[in-house]
Amino acid sequence: MPKTVFPTLLTISNFTCGMLSIFAVLEGNFNAAIGFILFGLLFDIFDGWTARQLEAVSAFGKELDSLSDIITFGIAPALFAYHVLLSDLGQVGLFLVLIYSVCAALRLAHFNATQSNLPTFIGLPVPAAAIGLLLVTNLLSPTFVAITTCLLSYLMISNVKFPHAKKVKAEEEQTV
Repeated sequence: MPKTVFPTLLTISNFTCGMLSIFAVLEGNFNAAIGFILFGLLFDIFDGWTARQLEAVSAFGKELDSLSDIITFGIAPALFAYHVLLSDLGQVGLFLVLIYSVCAALRLAHFNATQSNLPTFIGLPVPAAAIGLLLVTNLLSPTFVAITTCLLSYLMISNVKFPHAKKVKAEEEQTV
């Protein structure tokens, strides 16, 4: 059995969670939608870690991971925010979630093309933006969620540097 099978199954599980989250939103089951995104996050964390541990990192895996991430962290949370609060803003709410999803896609494409080996993230990682969007959608007003959606969208495509967990851990291991 190829050593890429297990990381690929984890990535497909992330994708599946994103799709299930979308279906849950469409059925009005918002708690399940959040749960599926959070499970997708776990699969996303472990697919890359597993691939590195098995020395099974590949261009295919990187692309599949980004395709899964756009569903789970780009589209599903945007649809959730729209259905829970931003639809109250009409066309403005729709525009905001489209911008969020487009920025997530741009962020993932930029990461794959230019940044995957850098010691920091340039721009807010899409999973972090998704968690931020889920949190504010559950706690705040439509206007504040709209403002936060704009901020998260900007941060994903910005040049702001964010720590890269796997690089930080590698640096800590070298100093021990």
